[in-house]
Amino acid sequence: MAGKKSRHTVEVAETPKKVYDFGIAWNWEFDRDLVNQLNEGCLKKGLKPYLIHPNNLYEALELIKNDKLGFRCFFDRATDTDHRFYELIELLQDEDTEFINHPDRIKWVNDKALIHMDFIINKMPVPETFIYYPTDDRRTVLAKIKQVGIPFVIKPAHGVEIGGLGVLVSAKSIDDLYNWHNRYRNFVFLLQRQVHPCLLGKRAAYFRIYHILGKIIPVWWDPLTHVYEAVTDEEISRYKLKTLLTLTEKIARLYKLCFFSTEIAIEKGRHYFIVDYVNDQCDMRRKSKYRDGVCDEVVDKIVETLLNGVSHKCKK
Repeated sequence: MAGKKSRHTVEVAETPKKVYDFGIAWNWEFDRDLVNQLNEGCLKKGLKPYLIHPNNLYEALELIKNDKLGFRCFFDRATDTDHRFYELIELLQDEDTEFINHPDRIKWVNDKALIHMDFIINKMPVPETFIYYPTDDRRTVLAKIKQVGIPFVIKPAHGVEIGGLGVLVSAKSIDDLYNWHNRYRNFVFLLQRQVHPCLLGKRAAYFRIYHILGKIIPVWWDPLTHVYEAVTDEEISRYKLKTLLTLTEKIARLYKLCFFSTEIAIEKGRHYFIVDYVNDQCDMRRKSKYRDGVCDEVVDKIVETLLNGVSHKCKK
């Protein structure tokens, strides 16, 4: 005789929501070292990290949707190049999550044409720049080129330049522009006067400056070789480079970003020009592994500052 089914049911305990201190979304293979360093740094500081990669993205999405996963702080290194992460960021905006950088602020800095106008309004020093519209007639384009001078720079007006993608640093004619547009048909371009940095010692006065949670870190940067060298405090004093810090502080106040870089060149006569306005996705490959990587000590300083900021947020 078959036994009767028990009328008693076993209640499965509701899984509580897990809130991690620091979530990191990433998808670029060259970010692996950075992400590992952040992960290890979190563990050393007693913080709970959670890494989201395309391999576990959908699992994380389901957990967040079902209120099983949350983050106090979040660092997005993926959405700019992978639309699959958009939903993740949208979901987290509905939570009490501190972003580095907040998605609403990133929207503004990805349009270089708008930033150019912002900078002019706020009296920030920028080179002569015009937008190239494919609908411009030849005479209009020639007039714009005449005003920026030859050679000139062609760069995308929107989005992120990955490894200089879409940038022509030394265009010499309208045909160069047309050929470049044919190569990158989906891009809207800026035509920018080519800035000629003066020499400070034996180096060209061209800098990339990082801003991370209020800390400003300038480095020498060669736009042709992409080789970095750290700027010392002694060099800041010797070459009177505090204007680099002042301009970067102004950009930070304008756009309220936690982490970004900007490029500034100094021409003869101590004329400063912000050449590449705001990059919110900074290449963090290390110089010890890649010739054109960022100085190791600079990467370490950025990571340490970031983790200290997360730690401070989580203790509130």
